[in-house]
Order: sequence, then structure tokens, then C-alpha cells
Amino acid sequence: MAAWASGVIVVWLACCRQMPDSPWVLYWPLLLVGAYVLGSIPFAQVIGRVRGVDLREVGTGNVGAGNLTRVSGWPWGLTAGVLDGLKGLYPVLLAESMGFTRGAAGMVGLMAVIGHNWSLFMRGRSGRGLATSVGMLVVLDPVLLVWTTGWSVAGWRFGGGVAGFLGWGLLPIVSASLGRPATESILLLALSIVLMSRRMQGNPESARGVRPAMRRAIFDTDPGGEDFPHGADDLLTP
Repeated sequence: MAAWASGVIVVWLACCRQMPDSPWVLYWPLLLVGAYVLGSIPFAQVIGRVRGVDLREVGTGNVGAGNLTRVSGWPWGLTAGVLDGLKGLYPVLLAESMGFTRGAAGMVGLMAVIGHNWSLFMRGRSGRGLATSVGMLVVLDPVLLVWTTGWSVAGWRFGGGVAGFLGWGLLPIVSASLGRPATESILLLALSIVLMSRRMQGNPESARGVRPAMRRAIFDTDPGGEDFPHGADDLLTP
């Protein structure tokens, strides 16, 4: 899996760098697809496998850096978290270097987050996408990370689930209140929808229905259950 994904990414990068003068309708879709494939690489699971561990069968069962940290220690979890962040950072940088507008580059980053949350290599479900979102924001609007990081710190006091909801669910409102361009606020609204949708989905064994889904969106937990792990995200933000 890792070798195949690496080959796809190498071809993607080579093609993108060879098409700076091509019509955007040809290579912007290629960037979107490449970002999704890159985002789909489950670095925590790859590292776990190298160490002889299948994260789906140990700890919380979550394929993310949080579970990897619990099972293998913080250095490995931190490594996975940083790699997940780079999945959101590099596609946006690449898109901007090719002359795309901030909105178009942001959509490329959003596809990386979608790939992380619903991985091509993990049968459509993996992490929570926050670390990848952090990488995306580092390029697009790093000032907004003050808001999410503040709630991350607060999450240590009263729970990361609610802090994650406030930090990322309200991000488009914060963006609009700061006078950011409408395209950026709309992009962040789409990002919030993606992140909250993954929280609402929960894990395969999660209770179904509207009320449990809404509880997961706000608290990241099922009724009577333990908090879901934040995967690659809880190393960097709630």
C-alpha cells in the first residue's frame, strides 16, 4: 500500500511541476485528486505496521496518532501527527506556487483533509482530520490557529471533545468576524462541515441516529461511552 501510494504521489508531483502553463481546467483536478490520495495515506497505521502493530486491533481501535501514542509512545505518535499535518500543508503550498488563487489552493487542502478522514486505503474511514487541517491553515491563514490552539489548551481543562467543536465548528464565524474574504470564510465553512461530519459518523460500532450523531459532533462521544480518540489531531489541537 505505502509503495503504491508513494509512486502515485511521485507521478503527481512530477506532472504538476511540468504543467505550469497548462489550462487550469486540466491540472487543478489533478491537484485535487493527488491531494486526496496524499491525504489518504494513514501514516499512523503505516508506522504501527512497521512496529508490528495493527492500530485497528489495539488500544482504542482508531487509526490515528493518538492511538499510536498510547500503544507505541509519544515519539511515534508525534511523528505521525507531523506527517498528517504536512499532508494538508504541502498541497496548498504547491497549488499556490503554481499560481492558483487562495480559494482554489484551499480547496486542494480541503481534499487532503477529506482523504485523511475517509481514506482510500482504509475502506473509507480513518482519522478526524484536525492535524491535516492545521497544516492547511498554516499556509492559508495562520492567525486563525490562535483560536484553535486556544481551545486546544482549554480542552486540557474541560475536555477535548467540546473544545474541538468550539475551536473548529465556529471557525468560519471567527473568520467572518475578523473581516476575512468571503471565499475564505466559505472554505472554512466547508472545512468545518467535513470535520463535524466525521465526528458525527463516529466509529463502526457507534450508535446510529440523529441524537447520538449530534452528541458525537459536540462532545465526540457516544451516550454512556468513552470519548473517541482524536487520532492524529489530539497532538496538535483538540
